[in-house]
Amino acid sequence: MNRLEGCRIEMLDNQACQAILGRVTGSEESEFGVNTFSWLLAHCHDGVTWGRYESSNRCWQLSSNTFPDLSPKISSFNLLEIRLFGPESEIMFWKTERGLSGRCIIDRPIEDDNSPVRPGAEVRILLGDRTIGTPRAGFTRVGTAGGMEQAVPLVCTEDDFKYGYWPLRLRVQHYFELDKETGAVRVAATRLVEVFKEVR
Repeated sequence: MNRLEGCRIEMLDNQACQAILGRVTGSEESEFGVNTFSWLLAHCHDGVTWGRYESSNRCWQLSSNTFPDLSPKISSFNLLEIRLFGPESEIMFWKTERGLSGRCIIDRPIEDDNSPVRPGAEVRILLGDRTIGTPRAGFTRVGTAGGMEQAVPLVCTEDDFKYGYWPLRLRVQHYFELDKETGAVRVAATRLVEVFKEVR
């Protein structure tokens, strides 16, 4: 991959990924810089788990602890992909046949504000048009009329979802590359930035 405008990418080997996973799940004491991230999203064989870093306790709060019937415990056995993210960087790693492999994207200053490959942000709507029960420990169980559910790392109320509104949002950052032969610009990498509620 060519050098991308607005970011630096570092590759992570199995050992580094295992250390991060151990810190997230509480089985290792190593900091490994995971306290620089705010949010966590893990896709596992048996469901989705969200997380939030609490700097006061220096630990990750996971939806699997708050809603264990909905969110699976994260482990190297059931993990498909995990992202730890915040305003300036993201760690993402995934399962391969030889263990875990991943990368870290770190923002850096943009050299040219008019560049066709400068980073661009996008906001996506997350699943959920209703609360299910009351918030617990900073997480809220949300769902849809079709029965899909997740436990997001935000405190939500019924008022947030009035009149069928979907208030949950995920901000992402895209990094682009230019094909010098054709002039086509394409997304070369994407990272998560923030999960939040959009207030009407």
